[in-house]
Amino acid sequence: MKKTLILFCCCIIFFACSNNTDQKRPSTSLDTGREFIRATLDGDVEKAETFILKDTQNIRLFASYKDFYKKLSPVQKNAYKKSSYIINRYNDVNDSTTIINYSNDYMNKPMDIKLVKIDKIWNIDFAFTSGDTSNIK
Repeated sequence: MKKTLILFCCCIIFFACSNNTDQKRPSTSLDTGREFIRATLDGDVEKAETFILKDTQNIRLFASYKDFYKKLSPVQKNAYKKSSYIINRYNDVNDSTTIINYSNDYMNKPMDIKLVKIDKIWNIDFAFTSGDTSNIK
């Protein structure tokens, strides 16, 4: 009985620890975009980074964004965190690409984010979002 209980507890711990973070990811481009926008406004760069397309350019650009965010004053960070956002335009370019135009009420500046679907997972193309198109063909 004791061995069975220990085995049962080990199984629970194993399955709880092995949860794939992709399973928790949103399944639609709109929901992925919303979560990314909210994470960046809240300053949750770790969460926002999970949505970034994993290529050299996107990783480099997001690292620059994190450095920029760290340099913001506490007042600015708080203003972003308190701000709400509105989706101005949602455009499904095709079945694996979406462009979302949004603005937040702190900056009131329309911005675009591009989402691409790779292996059934929506990711943010931060190179497009940041405006760095130097290596994009």
